[in-house]
Amino acid sequence: MKYSIWCRVLFWKRLVLITLIVTALCLIVAAFIYIPKYLDEEQRIRDNSTFCRQYREFLQTAENWNQIGDSVQAKGVYNIAIDLFRKGQCTRIH
Repeated sequence: MKYSIWCRVLFWKRLVLITLIVTALCLIVAAFIYIPKYLDEEQRIRDNSTFCRQYREFLQTAENWNQIGDSVQAKGVYNIAIDLFRKGQCTRIH
């Protein structure tokens, strides 16, 4: 009789362990599927913010000043663009 009780306990322990492992694997797979989509969406929202739009505009303006030949003005505008990049946590294009 003790042997049968021990077998039942062992069976339930294994069942609980297998259930926990399967649940953990399902959560990990769901995280690998959901988290990248969530992060991409958050980055898209940040890239559409005022900071990021101004960052791209100032970066283009700095390039225009460089083409004209005024590197001092270009550097000043570029520094403003970098500041906006940091504040807005934008996707890097510089």
